[in-house]
Amino acid sequence: MVTDIRSRTVDTETLPSGSGRLPDPLGALRRWWIWGALACVLVTAAGSAWAWKKGQPHFRTEGVLYVSPRFVRNLEVDQENDLQSNSQYREFVQQQVRTINRYDIMLAVVSDGSAVAKAWLKKGETPRRAAERLRDALQISPVPDTYQVTIGIEGDKKEGIAELVNAVMDRFVTTARTEMIYDRETRLRNLVDERGKVQTQIADLIEQRTQIAQLLGTTLFSNGAKNSFEAQAGDSSTALMTARHERLSAEAALGTSDTTGAVQEGMRAAAFDQAMKDSGLGGLRSALNQKKADLMLRMSGLSPQHPGRIALEKDVAAIEREIESATAKVQNKGLQTMQEIQRGKLAQNSQLEGKLEGEQRKMQEQAAAYSRAYQRSIELGEDIDRLRKRLNATEDRASFLELENKAPGFIRVFSPALPPDMPLGGGLKKLLLMVLMAAFVIGCVVMVGLDLLDPRVRSTREMTALLRLPVTAWAPQCTGGLEQADSPQILRIAVMLRRHLEEFQGRSLVITGLRHGAGSSSMALSLGRALEGIGVHTLVAEVNALTPDPRYLGSKPRPGFAAAANGSADLADCIEPATRTLPDRIAVGAAATEYELIAGEPITDILKHAAYDLVLVDAPPLPLSLLTEELIRQVGSTLLVVSAGDDRRAEVRESLATIERLQPRAFGAILNRAAA
Repeated sequence: MVTDIRSRTVDTETLPSGSGRLPDPLGALRRWWIWGALACVLVTAAGSAWAWKKGQPHFRTEGVLYVSPRFVRNLEVDQENDLQSNSQYREFVQQQVRTINRYDIMLAVVSDGSAVAKAWLKKGETPRRAAERLRDALQISPVPDTYQVTIGIEGDKKEGIAELVNAVMDRFVTTARTEMIYDRETRLRNLVDERGKVQTQIADLIEQRTQIAQLLGTTLFSNGAKNSFEAQAGDSSTALMTARHERLSAEAALGTSDTTGAVQEGMRAAAFDQAMKDSGLGGLRSALNQKKADLMLRMSGLSPQHPGRIALEKDVAAIEREIESATAKVQNKGLQTMQEIQRGKLAQNSQLEGKLEGEQRKMQEQAAAYSRAYQRSIELGEDIDRLRKRLNATEDRASFLELENKAPGFIRVFSPALPPDMPLGGGLKKLLLMVLMAAFVIGCVVMVGLDLLDPRVRSTREMTALLRLPVTAWAPQCTGGLEQADSPQILRIAVMLRRHLEEFQGRSLVITGLRHGAGSSSMALSLGRALEGIGVHTLVAEVNALTPDPRYLGSKPRPGFAAAANGSADLADCIEPATRTLPDRIAVGAAATEYELIAGEPITDILKHAAYDLVLVDAPPLPLSLLTEELIRQVGSTLLVVSAGDDRRAEVRESLATIERLQPRAFGAILNRAAA
């Protein structure tokens, strides 16, 4: 019983709420028999109605649908209808199971005016109510490990139920085939509208491009090809440069430009070369040169001072002058001719250059507009190509929807329902017996479940799990309470207290509970009487000013413990002598308050003057009193009384956390009123 609480290594906050509790059917029956009986009655009442309904003979028929894992198509694969995995297929099957009894399908079955619909409709029943009743009556379930889904229905009569199931299956297959391509009509209508819009846009763009082509005078529009305007501008620039070069050459030849004389020297050289090639000049030069040669021959034998030589030299000089004169005449004539040619070229190229410059300026002015129009034409061509691709995709999709809507799809009727020939059901007695057995089991489960979910502490096992320490003792619920000092459990606790008497600081022990009426006062008085019986002189001091116990009062008035605390009375005068059933005791006092007990002399100082082997301090409930915490801190030893069936596990945890914080030297716990 006496244990240092600091030896606990597991925080109680981490314990689950049901730690230590095992099912106790007999205890649950004693505590929760009313709830168990109520559950039995409710289950019996509901089950009897069910058994009465199911126990009547009835007829049943069933049809089978086949849900293919692959979409059976007419034309081509469409990713929209592919089931990529087994899980997708299972989800698809479940979707169909939920769709079979959809309201619109049921309403179509009961509203088509057929014999089947008329047979299902009750007198005065609306189609909506009939559709809802049919939806609730159908039994739809997938067959495990197959591609089949069964659709069944039960009825009191066998006529018409097979035809009804077949009508439901046919209607569902038709609806599923229509809806397999989701919202086909709307999508197809949207595609047709889109196709018309795209065609209109293409026609508008082609008209715009035609107008631009007429304006620019070209039909070729491409980013990679050279347009006609650029080619024309390039040719004009080339012609202008050529004319400009020839004009400059003519100016240089005529000497009207700022060029050097090299060009003119070149022209003279060209004129001289042309003169040398002149046939008339060549004949004249040949004759004169022959004559000059004859004269030179005649001079060859004459001395420089010879009169004849001097005359001959004069003749030779005259011949040379004649040759030079004739050559100069021909050269000048050629030079003049070349200059006239250059003057013609200059005039021609100047005129051509002016016209080309005017044409180029005009083209430059038109270049921006031409470029914008040409670029716009290219953009129009790209838009037309994009719209044509879009038109092709739209037409392909519309054709697909029109064709694939008639495909077999995923679902078809596998086996139609057949008219039943034998009734099912019966066995009312067997069903009633099953209901009674189920009611008994459910009642037991309810009682055991309520007992397991009960947050109150009931057994020493639960206390041990909460404390992480062995429980000091447990005390049964006795007819006369715990004031019987000869109770075996009380004597056992008294013997344990005597064995650990020397461990109590100041020979005192604080006894407290978790709530008023938990039995801490009865436990203190019973332990005091039992300790006296085994030779331990014991005093029980009441310090519970919240709910004083009248058993501490004697036959005549005496001052209470509060009077001893404030010094107005001696402790010996406050002691009420023992009787046959009660030990020596001190009442708290008639008008005592907890504030007086806290503000007065420390209780440990008062109790150390008592001539007793052990003083049991009956303290207020620990969660409700600061005085109790102060007493545990001062005395250093405490005994926690937990009332089985009253105190909750959460309250025990909170009180235990408080005791851990106070760190008493000795600690014990008693489970009071536990079942024997």
